[in-house]
Amino acid sequence: MKKFFLRFRYLFLAVIMLIACYIYVLFTGNEYTCVINHELDLSNGTAPVVEIDDEGKDTLEVLYSRIKGNKAYVGVRSKNPGRAYVSLVAGENSSSIEVLYVHRNGVITSYDFFGDFNGSFIVRVCLAIYMAILLADLIIMYRRGLRKNLYLTRNILVCGLIIFIAGSFLMNLINLIIVPRMGLYEVFLSFMNFLETFAILTMPVAVIMAVLATVSNIRLLQKEGRTWRNMLATILSLFLCVATITPVTVSYYLQNTGLIDVHKWTGTGRFIGMFIENTAGIIVVYFECILAGTIVMGIKAARHIPSFDKDYILIHGCQIRKDGTLTKLLQSRADRAVEFAKMQKKATGKDIIFIPSGGKGSDEVISEAEAIANYLRSIGIPESSMILEDKSTNTYENFRNSAEIIRTHTSVKEPGIAFATTNYHVFRAGLLADRLNIKAEGIGSRTKSYFWINAFIREFIATVYYNYKTHLLVLAVLMLINILVTLMTYVSNVVLS
Repeated sequence: MKKFFLRFRYLFLAVIMLIACYIYVLFTGNEYTCVINHELDLSNGTAPVVEIDDEGKDTLEVLYSRIKGNKAYVGVRSKNPGRAYVSLVAGENSSSIEVLYVHRNGVITSYDFFGDFNGSFIVRVCLAIYMAILLADLIIMYRRGLRKNLYLTRNILVCGLIIFIAGSFLMNLINLIIVPRMGLYEVFLSFMNFLETFAILTMPVAVIMAVLATVSNIRLLQKEGRTWRNMLATILSLFLCVATITPVTVSYYLQNTGLIDVHKWTGTGRFIGMFIENTAGIIVVYFECILAGTIVMGIKAARHIPSFDKDYILIHGCQIRKDGTLTKLLQSRADRAVEFAKMQKKATGKDIIFIPSGGKGSDEVISEAEAIANYLRSIGIPESSMILEDKSTNTYENFRNSAEIIRTHTSVKEPGIAFATTNYHVFRAGLLADRLNIKAEGIGSRTKSYFWINAFIREFIATVYYNYKTHLLVLAVLMLINILVTLMTYVSNVVLS
């Protein structure tokens, strides 16, 4: 029962707050104060009269009316369900009209069926409290996730959601201060507008990323050769720049072309256009948040130092030189593993076993594991401190084969395992270890700046691909919310108006 409650705690909290808000609105919502802007000439002492046009349904009772400058405050109480138009009349002149809806439960809403009502501010405060609780819970979940296992895709998702919810929460607080009177429809509409604003605000970041990525890719092409893989950072950064202006572009296109008629207030085209705009904003903002979460987790993983209780450290192989020696990239991984072994020895006095890992490629004279072992011997690492894994062809096999070797080498049920790889690759390597149920901590070696950005982009794409089902599920939920908001708008403005 406890697990069931914890799993659906946000839903339970939402239901409880909705019930509380509904009861409050039910008791207070039968009265409402209209704020009517007028330009009536009252200098001759003429007293304006409140006029209600409700087609004879006797929907409202006027409680009071006060004039302050060019605004009139008219208090009304509901009597019967229906729609009414409230205006001020002075002689032959009349003011602007306030449209009110009286619901079957007696609640009065302004402008449309889901418009402002007495108690809407309290409902919006409850929404802000709910978002604050959700944000605090996500932060706690994120911190616990880091302590439990740094290498979880859930950490990326939670980090991205923290960024998204924090932005939404800030927008809600600003609206509470600036716009105290706002209906449910306007709350949802402002949330959808937030998506477009979020995308626009991230445009400078996207441009800076594109410039840095292009500069680094130019150097990468000069150093490593002209291949499309070496242009991934530039391609993704330019795509991000285009994506950030997509919601605005879609809105402009729909407003200024005849493809869909979005100008008719009650026309179907308006709501189709609204759905398309919101969809563009949701997709763009979601992946921007996931990218931000991936960057945060990638940096954390790259800078992480494993605890000094390790029995083994894997050194992930990569391409070696034609003469069988290590490239700078692979040598930096081996040096980082040796550095960690020295730190652990100094801190705890505990020795560590090195596991050079990597098979022999078709264009390599020896296996990557043997090449790493040769380098370790040359810097004084004894043979007794090494176990070679020379069959693997990728990171997944590095972990799987090394884990099998460790199981045959020790009787310890859960030996301490670390792995050394390049900084941009630490997080994804940790994800693969977790998939194999291997508890391991990574340590990252540095690489050249022009290589790092492009390599990280490859890691980001791979990480998203690994968890595409989760991303599709989250997007499906967001699309469902989008559909419900669009339907609510359609019902409010067409069916019930």
